[in-house]
Amino acid sequence: MFHQMLQNLSRLALAIVMAVGSFTIWSVSNAALSQVYAATPEKIGTFRYWRVYQLGIGVNKVCYMLSEPVEKLPRNVRRGKIYFSIMHHPANGVRNEASVSVGYPFSAKSNPYARIGTDSFDFDSGVQMEADPSWAWLRNPAHHDRLIDMMKRGNQLVFKGTSARGTLTTDTYSLLGFSKALARLNQACPAP
Repeated sequence: MFHQMLQNLSRLALAIVMAVGSFTIWSVSNAALSQVYAATPEKIGTFRYWRVYQLGIGVNKVCYMLSEPVEKLPRNVRRGKIYFSIMHHPANGVRNEASVSVGYPFSAKSNPYARIGTDSFDFDSGVQMEADPSWAWLRNPAHHDRLIDMMKRGNQLVFKGTSARGTLTTDTYSLLGFSKALARLNQACPAP
């Protein structure tokens, strides 16, 4: 049940994080977010490689932070928007939800994962979750806090996945500024 709620909220996060600018948010099955509305996120801070945003008010407030890779391999592959994001949606008890947009549809056989130092975190692609095929979410929601802890202590996060065309991609994200961005995220959307 909780994992299904996270999947639904992840679809919301996917709409939010697509780009910096105007967004249309479509709620998927959450009564509190059943309205369809257009909104512009408010940028509330930049901390080295990480930007923090908030969107909405009251119980529908969503806060997220994102970063773009500092290195994308292979270099000669054309891809869409690439982001790693962390989202809070306090009204639904969602904190530290990790998701990534890789800029291409994943292969159904892809086993995407993030690595920080020697620790790895498995992700499920949108193909596996019947969601946007170019997105992935941390497989086990119980690992969100551990991932966040490792991101606070690490220097870089490496994300790997395989496209529907069979291309293995490797995106490297700097974690400089992550802890300060996370503190601002927590301030904007505190735990209930």
